[in-house]
Amino acid sequence: MKTAMRRLSFLSLTFLSLLCTATSLAFAADMPTGEALMEKAAAKTGSKAALDKAKSIIMSGTVSVEGRNITGPVAVWQEAGKSYTAIEFPGVGKVEEGYDGTVAWEMNALQGARIKTGEERTAAIRAGRLNLVASWREDYKSALNLGEATVEGKPTWKVELVPNEGRAETFYFDKESGLPIRVSQILVSPLGEIKVDMLLTDYREVDGIQTPFVMKQQAAGQVMAMRFTKITYAEPIPAGRFDLPAAVRAVLASQNATRKK
Repeated sequence: MKTAMRRLSFLSLTFLSLLCTATSLAFAADMPTGEALMEKAAAKTGSKAALDKAKSIIMSGTVSVEGRNITGPVAVWQEAGKSYTAIEFPGVGKVEEGYDGTVAWEMNALQGARIKTGEERTAAIRAGRLNLVASWREDYKSALNLGEATVEGKPTWKVELVPNEGRAETFYFDKESGLPIRVSQILVSPLGEIKVDMLLTDYREVDGIQTPFVMKQQAAGQVMAMRFTKITYAEPIPAGRFDLPAAVRAVLASQNATRKK
């Protein structure tokens, strides 16, 4: 009798184990790969013709710090891997950052100019891509689907992207639209490592490309919302837009002089 009970118990545990395995395999079979989700997102963003035609982007609107009654203008220019962003806050002044194809930098009225290096520089280069999703293979070496997640009430696929240099980033793709609606990452800064969450909403078609007009960034306990009123892929970038400011050039000259000593 005891032997029979032990056999039954063993068979029951074996059955449950096989059932769990079968369930896992079925789930895995239904779950798209990270690479497939990236390719789908690229296709949903716009046709190859539209993406190939877009050589630059100009964005303008307002930025606000939620809960602090601080609002100012924001403008973004990107072209050929180069980028420049400017934000102005009343009482704080202008905050700028850019990448001229070699040097990544930032500058503000309180701390002056500084040069970004290491992981921070690499992250700035990726952020300056005209369409990071469509060209993801240039900057990332793998894409792994971590499963389902809910973002702002929407079912999503959670994909971990491992860059060629730097820390893994997590993209959340809306199951219905296929577009990214949240990006989570750890950024290196002068203040240390900072967890940053970016929500992408209000997608609209601009020159055949699906583009988010609202970006909300949560970091260090604050939420900064950028709401763009105009985005174009067609207007030319002003000459010299990506040139290094005089203060940044001065910092570079000082660093070079120090290295030569």
